This record gives sequence, C-alpha cells and structure tokens, in this order.
Amino acid sequence: MKFFGRGFAGLTCLFLGICLMGCETTDSSYKYDPLSQNNQAAQAGTPAMSGAAPSASGDLLHVGDAITITFADLPTSVPPIDDSIKEDGSITLILNQKFQAAGKTIGALQADIRDRYVPQYFKYLTVSIKTADRFFSVGGEVRNPSRQAYTGYMTVTRGIDTAGGFTDFANKGRVEVTHANGEKYTVNCGRALNGHPELDKEVYPGDRIYVHKRWW
Repeated sequence: MKFFGRGFAGLTCLFLGICLMGCETTDSSYKYDPLSQNNQAAQAGTPAMSGAAPSASGDLLHVGDAITITFADLPTSVPPIDDSIKEDGSITLILNQKFQAAGKTIGALQADIRDRYVPQYFKYLTVSIKTADRFFSVGGEVRNPSRQAYTGYMTVTRGIDTAGGFTDFANKGRVEVTHANGEKYTVNCGRALNGHPELDKEVYPGDRIYVHKRWW
C-alpha cells in the first residue's frame, strides 16, 4: 500500500507540474490580439471619448470621416446632409445643432441626434447615418506599398501585414505614422512584436504608415 500511495503522490505532483508549465506565457509564444489590447486600453482609461465603448466592429467614427445623415418621418422633407467630422470631433446639423461625433458608434450618434430633436423640435424622427469608404496607406519598406481599406480596429503592425509585411531592408524600429490632421509619431514595431504590444498604436482612417529603410 505504501508503494501505491507514494506512486499516486508522485503522479499528482507530475500532473500539477505539467499544468503550471502550460499556464506560463513566454515572449516567443505571444500572439498579438488587437481586440484584447483594445479592451485593456479601455480598462486603463484610454482613449475615452464621450462615453463610447471600445469597438472592434469598425463603426467607430473618427475625425475626418465623411458621413451622410438622413432624416425621415418629418412633416417636411429634409435633404440628406453630407459632412465631414471636424477637427474638434463635431458635426453641425439642421437648426444649428452641434453634436460630438468622433469616438461614438454610428448607432450612438443616431440616438443622440434623435434625442436632441424629439420632442423639442419634432414629434417623430428617424435618423440614419452612413460612412463613406475609409482608407489608410502603407508605404516605404513593405512588400506591397498600397492604400488599404479601413474595415475596423487596426494597429500599425497589422496595417503593415495587410501590405505584405516588412522587406528585408525595413527599419522595424522606426515606423512613422501620420494622422489625417498632420500629427506624426514613431512606432518601434520590432519591440511591439517582441513582448511589448502596448507600443503597437492604433491606426485611424486617413493615416499614413511609412517604414524607413535601415542602412546596415
């Protein structure tokens, strides 16, 4: 019985050891998950905009987005309004009403607009918003420099992947991103891909990613 008891205890220890090894995460096994990172950023309080929940669905609105707003169920027909979200993230609609649009989902903005006009100005109102096609571009030392469709949450490294990835001469430590408003910043993609996903910044519609060439 002592033999079986010691054997059982040994097997238990071996099983626990295997379980603990399986739970360990190393840099080499790390896989980038943009949705997970987005949630972590939201939990850390960034980037909070008008109470909008983080979204990977691609319907978050950004500065510079071209949108069409349609009003229906009004006593007098109102033609659709084509506008772009301004630098301060706002749009201005009929009756000179201003709305914060950047950082909200399309559904949230539709609800905000309706709540502003009903019942103060109208008895009934249905609001519909559509966005124009959105793009970002990737150039420099990537295999397929091109303009890419923006379909949802995107990061610098994933954006480079959509352009075929780095060339052999790419300087992964110096990737330049220019926002639509002209602001620039540099991303160290080499570190971002090696255990520092927090360095992999989000890309927005209209952004330009440029990978510089290394000289050694």
